[in-house]
Amino acid sequence: MAVPSRGKESVNAFVLDVLEKLGIDREQITPDASFDDLGVDSLHVTELGQAVNREFGIEVHAADLEEAQSLREALNAIYAKAGL
Repeated sequence: MAVPSRGKESVNAFVLDVLEKLGIDREQITPDASFDDLGVDSLHVTELGQAVNREFGIEVHAADLEEAQSLREALNAIYAKAGL
């Protein structure tokens, strides 16, 4: 099985898809939206980290994402873990 590309664009698209599957309205998902604004709780953050790990093999833990003030900061934390 091929490993998905780990570029920023593919990570962005995947994170958007995961958030949408978690029940977040895609129109509300913007880079500057906070998890609070999106209604994302700690369980969602944990699920997001696990999904990124499964899809890309990037070790992302809830603690890596919980301090993010915006989706942009969460993505930056993922990029840092991925070496992007």
